[in-house]
Amino acid sequence: MRIIRLFRTPVNPMPLYAHTVGYNKQNPMKRPEGFSTHQLLFSRSGKGRVSIAGHDEFVLGPMQYLYLPAELPHEYHPAGDEDWVVGYISFSGTRISPLMEHFGIQPCLPYVCSDIDLIWCTLDELWELADANEEGAEWDGARMMYGLFLHMERMKITNPLEKEVPVLLDSDPAGVVVRQTAQYLNEHYNENISLSNVAQSLGYTHQYLNRLFRQAYGLSMLQYVQKMRLGKAIDLMKSEAGMPVKDIAKYVGMETNYFIRMFRKATGKTPDHYRKEMLQSR
Repeated sequence: MRIIRLFRTPVNPMPLYAHTVGYNKQNPMKRPEGFSTHQLLFSRSGKGRVSIAGHDEFVLGPMQYLYLPAELPHEYHPAGDEDWVVGYISFSGTRISPLMEHFGIQPCLPYVCSDIDLIWCTLDELWELADANEEGAEWDGARMMYGLFLHMERMKITNPLEKEVPVLLDSDPAGVVVRQTAQYLNEHYNENISLSNVAQSLGYTHQYLNRLFRQAYGLSMLQYVQKMRLGKAIDLMKSEAGMPVKDIAKYVGMETNYFIRMFRKATGKTPDHYRKEMLQSR
């Protein structure tokens, strides 16, 4: 257990800086006025029920994380027989909103954390830094915070949805429908999918099913399909080194130019550049 440690508040304004850090077996927590700074909660094992003002209640399960903005009323508590082990980092700064937008992290939605050990190592380093409380720790803490966000961004690109699980309650009929939707998208990602038809076949409007899906996965149905397609494309690059880009695009159900544009947006590189770097690193 790493009980909460506090960083010094920087004298000069900073775009991003760490406030507190720690991890423990989570007890029930109720904050009717929210927390004073922004928070990231990382669920390592067990699960907890989360209730946030203005949002539907959901369960945060193993290997998932959640962003809670400052001063937003919320409460959460363990759900189930297993201990709910949660890591947390609170933070503030002058550029939080554009930073979260840049990294594509929306508030109050659960996201998958495919490499929880990497996150835990970073929390450990931040905790030891805060615990030592040496001069300039707030600057090193800010640097490590940027590294934490980069780790999270990298996981989005290199670990596409393999470990994603719905977070709606098992007893909720809507949760069953979301899982059915995800299964269908997993099986038909390389086809010309009409998401409206998928929703209609399950008895929901596209807008409502999309909202349920986003609550469960932190992504819209379209984003889910696109991320899966790009992930499958990366798998092909690894296993079929000589496969032309146009054939990869066709295999995952995308038009070539659109595939290249989406791939570059997600990774910062063209498919050819990405594959070249990947081969050189072997």
